Amino acid sequence: LVKSTTAADKTTVLQWTYAALSVHPDLKAFSNVSAEQKDQLDQKLAQVLQRIIIDQCSAQTKNVIQTEGLQAVGQSFQQLGQNAGEEIVKDPAVRQQLQGTLRYIDLNKVAMTFLTPGLLNKIGL
Repeated sequence: LVKSTTAADKTTVLQWTYAALSVHPDLKAFSNVSAEQKDQLDQKLAQVLQRIIIDQCSAQTKNVIQTEGLQAVGQSFQQLGQNAGEEIVKDPAVRQQLQGTLRYIDLNKVAMTFLTPGLLNKIGL
């Protein structure tokens, strides 16, 4: 099922995931996703999922349900979400943001805390 997704489908999954996460109490302050936008994303994601399950992969979906059970279809969509998450980290702007965080980590302190003489001997250094 995941192989049947387009770049636009992956974008829809990514946007929906962001909107879904934005309702978490610890994240609400960082997002301005409106209720209307969330509803539109719900509709778009439903269209993507329905198109994949019914229009593009009905034979595969039926086979998966018969051989592995209905939960396997859900697992396929979890994989789709994981793939979207992996795509996020590949984006240059996101990578730059992640790298920006590293400048605030005291790498010497990390090294001194974890690279003890015993550990260095174990790894052959």
